[in-house]
Amino acid sequence: MQIRIYCLISSILLSVSIYAGTGTINFVETTVMLDKNGDATVEYIVQYKILSGELHGFYFSGNDKLNITSFLKESYAVDDNGNRYALDISKISSDTWDIILADGKGVSEGNLTYVFYFTTNFNTAGYLVNTLSNDNKLLTVFNWSPVEWDEASNMHHYTLKIILPVKAVDDYPVLRDYYMGQNIIMTEKIVNEKFKIDYQKSKEGNLTLVFHKEFPDEKYSMRTQFYMPSEWFSFENDALYDTKDFIPIKDKLDNRKKFLYAIIILSIIFLFIVSRKHKSMVIAKKTIDETDWNQLDWSTPKLTLSHYRIDGKVCMDLTRLEAAFYLEIPFKSIISGMITMLEREKYLKVIDKANLKVKILPDKDPSILTDYEKQLYDSLADDGVFSQKELEDMMNMIVRNIQKKAWNCDIEETKKHYRKKMLEWSKENIPENEQEQYEEEEENSNYLWYHWYYDDFDIFDYFYEFYNPHQYEYEIPIDADHISGLSENIYNDINVCHDACHSACHSACHSACHSACHSACHSACVSGGSH
Repeated sequence: MQIRIYCLISSILLSVSIYAGTGTINFVETTVMLDKNGDATVEYIVQYKILSGELHGFYFSGNDKLNITSFLKESYAVDDNGNRYALDISKISSDTWDIILADGKGVSEGNLTYVFYFTTNFNTAGYLVNTLSNDNKLLTVFNWSPVEWDEASNMHHYTLKIILPVKAVDDYPVLRDYYMGQNIIMTEKIVNEKFKIDYQKSKEGNLTLVFHKEFPDEKYSMRTQFYMPSEWFSFENDALYDTKDFIPIKDKLDNRKKFLYAIIILSIIFLFIVSRKHKSMVIAKKTIDETDWNQLDWSTPKLTLSHYRIDGKVCMDLTRLEAAFYLEIPFKSIISGMITMLEREKYLKVIDKANLKVKILPDKDPSILTDYEKQLYDSLADDGVFSQKELEDMMNMIVRNIQKKAWNCDIEETKKHYRKKMLEWSKENIPENEQEQYEEEEENSNYLWYHWYYDDFDIFDYFYEFYNPHQYEYEIPIDADHISGLSENIYNDINVCHDACHSACHSACHSACHSACHSACHSACVSGGSH
């Protein structure tokens, strides 16, 4: 029933979009004005550049646990000519609002800036809570991200301001030196690396923290975590939180995915009962040739050999790209990493990031590449873009080779082996001051894998430089986020989860629910979808 509802909403939205405009986001600025009890007024300033048609509004979603109490009537929009418009904000699902110009108005050229406000409470949502430092000092931690946006591949900046319920000190020329120098406010290391940070005074004289990111990627996470004196606040929910229970700043398992996994777990119970006698437990009644790739669940295949495993046996001859599947690197991250490497080696150049179109460069011999990189190169050489079949062929090629090598190996031991090899490599090749981030943040293993993979090519002159090798993964033409549920005809008992029951549920529930919502409705978890 839920999937039918999503499809119905999708049909309505798609039919309406014929008459609507489209835009791309120039910038987003978010301000959180906090009270001592965690109550807050949140302001978003979102500027769209109009690309076509008559722009009316967009969908606002992805607030996770943050409960919006109400939108304020002071919300408005303004165009380049200074014309001011009232907003009509309507709720279309539990976490999705349609924000449009009131009275059916629209703008067909230039820029349109939306300014809207809502009230909420960060403490009850768990984003502003008390915790203990390593020396048992009582602190308050702020751990939150404003929403992620699609249609934002050309965004100039994303800025988050937090106005705290305490006056900034007077007669101190540089507030940063005072609050950081005396460890009054402490930020996570990854936050310092991720943003430009400033300490300011609000108009009312309150201490304001500013986190600024220039030219962020599409769907960029502005997640921020910092600590401050607990006496600045007085919460109704004054329980202590272990910050390890928070979602790490760069952790892919954010709250929206946890919600989705909850659906999957519930589905396991149901699907196990109704389908335990079913011969195929991967995708019900479908072979790989019958599968609609737009409906696949694109997560990293968690390879499991159903039969013939020898406990403790490690597959020793996987390539570093094949090992990525054991290390659970997302498939889109793998492809993005391959593109990034070939671009740095001047085999190709990305000329249109938004549509992921590349230009093949001359004076390079692709015949010296390994099979996987040659396959990717050839896929792009004809027209500069990927097709679904080319991605399918790439996946099947990798999976078949893993099957031949690892058909009787212990999955967990093989996974441990290659993770250990990757970390050992990092200690020898990554600067010492950079190594800690790869050891502590599991999400950073995606980044570490890329460097480990790149360094495996004798034909390339690799050297370490920190940058984002996954900058193209959002533009890879896969309609859903993950991949799983490939047929046993291809895997020959290589499934995508740790047992057949989990696999069936992951395929049937995750793929249908997530893909219908994400692909057709611009995702229930990301804001955007101008119309």
